[in-house]
This record gives sequence, structure tokens and C-alpha cells, in this order.
Amino acid sequence: MQFPCYQTETRRLIGVLQHWQVLLAPTREAVTEVTLADVQAVTADLLHTFGPTTTLETLIQHLVAQDLREQIEQRQAGPQATSVAA
Repeated sequence: MQFPCYQTETRRLIGVLQHWQVLLAPTREAVTEVTLADVQAVTADLLHTFGPTTTLETLIQHLVAQDLREQIEQRQAGPQATSVAA
């Protein structure tokens, strides 16, 4: 993934906030918007689960591994599990 080169700290912060807004956006049917409280809730959950000294790289690797395990489990369960979940 390529990230734009931000020329100032202000532009970098704007970019971070825009990414959070997109990633935390509710479904299209919802009319609520992403707030700082939403960001805080996600961060608090991550802090509680992984601890304050966990690096983002470690956290990402853990979540990728978890996602791969879930995909393998779903495939091993067969097409019946996929159609029930849908």
C-alpha cells in the first residue's frame, strides 16, 4: 500500500483523520457520522486486548493471522456454513 507524502504535520493529521473516517464509517443506511468517540472506543478495545506497548506492526500481524485462521475454518466447514452465514 502506498501512502501519499504529506508536506506538513497538519496535512498528515488530516490524512489520518480522513482514513479513520472511511474505515470507521457506518453502513450507508445509517445516518450517524464517525466521531472522536468512535475512534476512542476502537483504541480502548485494542489497548485492553493487546496492551499499550504493542506496536502497530505486531497488532496488524496478529489480526492478519486471526483473519487467515477464520478463513481456513470457514472453508473447512464447507459450503453449508457459508450459506447459513449469508
